[in-house]
Amino acid sequence: MKASRRNKIYAVLAGGLVLGVGAAVTLAAWNDSEFATGNFTAGSFIFEGSENGTAWGEHDAEGAAAALTFTANFDNLSPDDVVYAPYALRLTSTTDADLTSVAPVVTGDLDGQLTFDAVATTAFGCDDATDFAGGSAVPTTIADGEVINLCLAVTASSTLVQGDTGTAVWQWTAESQ
Repeated sequence: MKASRRNKIYAVLAGGLVLGVGAAVTLAAWNDSEFATGNFTAGSFIFEGSENGTAWGEHDAEGAAAALTFTANFDNLSPDDVVYAPYALRLTSTTDADLTSVAPVVTGDLDGQLTFDAVATTAFGCDDATDFAGGSAVPTTIADGEVINLCLAVTASSTLVQGDTGTAVWQWTAESQ
């Protein structure tokens, strides 16, 4: 009787194995998978300036600032003198940006003795009041690949003291939109 019982157990297990394999084959026939993948790369954002309208560079710190070329007498100012310098900004990126002009910071004796203004011009260059008057407001946005030509004006105060010196640093900030 033991062998008969054992044979019955084997028969039940064998039947369960056949049913399990059949069920697995049936389930496998009704299951399917689909996959998709995507590759991503971050864009680049380069905001540059040019003091001559042709050579561009990133001037990313006060110590590495571009050297502006002002009109005559910038180094021999008298009260109420106005001097001008051109500068250009360019954005090379995958997106447009908000453009912010930060008020120039003056160090040295001339702190508080100079006032500043800027306009956008259609072409690079700015050497007198006529060029400055022909400009428009500096834009608050800059598009990918766009060049913004600026005319910067610096006016000495009427109370300028002889022999005073100072350095002004301009800053523009572009922030991706």
